[in-house]
Order: sequence, then structure tokens, then C-alpha cells
Amino acid sequence: QREHNGRGASSAATPYLSGDESDSEDTPTLESVRTAHTARDFEESINTGFQLAMQSGPLCFEPVVGVAVTIKNIVFNPEASTSSDAARSASSASSLSGQVITAVRDAIWTGLLHWSPRLHLAMYTCDIQATSEVLGKVYGVINRRHGRILSEEMREGTPYFIIKASIPIVESFGFADEIRKRSSGAAVPLLIFRGFESLNVDPFWVPTTEEELEDLGEKADKDNVAKKYMDGVRKRKGLFVERKIVEHAEKQRTLKK
Repeated sequence: QREHNGRGASSAATPYLSGDESDSEDTPTLESVRTAHTARDFEESINTGFQLAMQSGPLCFEPVVGVAVTIKNIVFNPEASTSSDAARSASSASSLSGQVITAVRDAIWTGLLHWSPRLHLAMYTCDIQATSEVLGKVYGVINRRHGRILSEEMREGTPYFIIKASIPIVESFGFADEIRKRSSGAAVPLLIFRGFESLNVDPFWVPTTEEELEDLGEKADKDNVAKKYMDGVRKRKGLFVERKIVEHAEKQRTLKK
């Protein structure tokens, strides 16, 4: 699974800083050159923060694609940048660089979450040869695995249909065995890696209207496929998963002694 911001398919690029905040008509003094900070001083730190944010996205800590970051403004602390103690300024340069990296990474993560990111799912192309008697069972298995039918055609001179479908790799475990079991061996699947597709579902979507709350409940966890995939990956990686341990406590029963 890969993370995607839903605004294009271009590859992530290294940010570029144009201009220099130190440009001025007045001739700078030697002291101002030594103490004043500009965006160019932290260009490497900004690039490092950008690369860290792209390598591990905020959803599943997976690589991010299709993202462009624009830095509109950089503000420096005037007290820190005009310190008279040169030794103190030199010692704090390394720590300031680390703070810039963390600030850039966290800012990009916050921006991605505000733009409603999407998951990129690795997909399989599934070619299935089956008879007409088991087509309904084959379609049922594909639908339960959140797949979709691409094409269906009958092979001339034979009673077999060739079905081409696509299913997420995360849903493909045990798929071939289930197909054979449901069709009593009359359907044979062939899985080939296809690439990545964006899952156009917001993993943080919750019902808000009265009709949605009545149909899906307050959380709608069962219907949000993206949240299920995201929580599964985060749980396997040992990351924090927001969930309630005890739900509907009034329906729970204690064991009898």
C-alpha cells in the first residue's frame, strides 16, 4: 500500500528555493552577514525534511507519491539570529538544523491530512476460466474480495468463459483456494501483478447526516474499507491505532462461576 494525495500522479520532486531573503539595496555589514539566517542556510534541512515526509506518509508510514510542496514563507527568530555570542550560535546551528527537519516533516504531514489523502493499493489482474454453472459463485467471491470485473467473454467451441478481473493484493490471500472450493474445482484463477490503483475512499470519513447515522452508525467502521486497510497496516507495524477497547458495555455478560 502506498499513500497518495489524490491531486495527480506526478512523482514527488525535491523542493526548490528561489531567490534569497537577504537581497537588499543596502550593503550588509560584516556582523549582519555572520549572524543573519536566510532560507539558503537551511536548504539542506528543508530538503531532508521533505524526503523524510515522502518516505513515510502519515497514514501507514509508506512512501508518498503525487505530491508537490510549496514553501510560501519562512520566519526566523530575530533574537536567535542576532546573538552576539558567536560560539553559542555555532553550537546551536546543528540543533537548529534538526528542529527545521522535524518542523518541515510535521508541516507536510499536517498538510497531507488536511487534503484528505488516499491509499494506493497494489493490484492483481485475475484471469479465471469457468463454466456457466459456476459464474455466479465466481462473481460472489470476487465481490467479497472488493474486486471488479474487467471483461467477460466465451471461448468459441468450448463451454468455458474467460473472466478478467482485478482484486487488491491485500484481499488475495486464500483467493485461489476459495474459488476452487466454491466452484468445486470448475474455476481456475491466474493472478498477475498489475500495478497500483488509488482507493478513492477517505479513511477518516465518518457519517454526519441523520440518514448516514441511522444506516451506518456513529463510526461506520465496517463500511470504510480504507480505514480497515490503514488500521491493519498500522497494527502490523506496531503504530498507534485509534480504537475503543470496550464498546456497548451494556451488552456484555460476565462468565458464570
